[in-house]
Amino acid sequence: MCYYNAEHFAIFMSLQFGIDVDKEQVGEESVLLFKEELDENLVSEELLRSVQEMVLVHYCVYDTKEHEWLACVASDADTNQPLFLVCLKDYKKIYEEVLIQNKHK
Repeated sequence: MCYYNAEHFAIFMSLQFGIDVDKEQVGEESVLLFKEELDENLVSEELLRSVQEMVLVHYCVYDTKEHEWLACVASDADTNQPLFLVCLKDYKKIYEEVLIQNKHK
């Protein structure tokens, strides 16, 4: 089961960017979206190929005085299998990772 929360986000930020995150300051939200609702400027064509008709997106937001960080983990809405992670810094994509290779390409 996929669930991306403040603890996962803090680990990701530490490992990927060397940033210590105060988990108490992380905002979390999950939304169910149709594939067409995913922003093509943020989700690459490769990542879109891994998405079925609906996707569950878990968001973590962390604001510092200098930057706003946002990490999203998308999972299949039916199976909850994680598909990809996208990270934004000040509204610009700086990282993406495919989490599973989808057999339904």
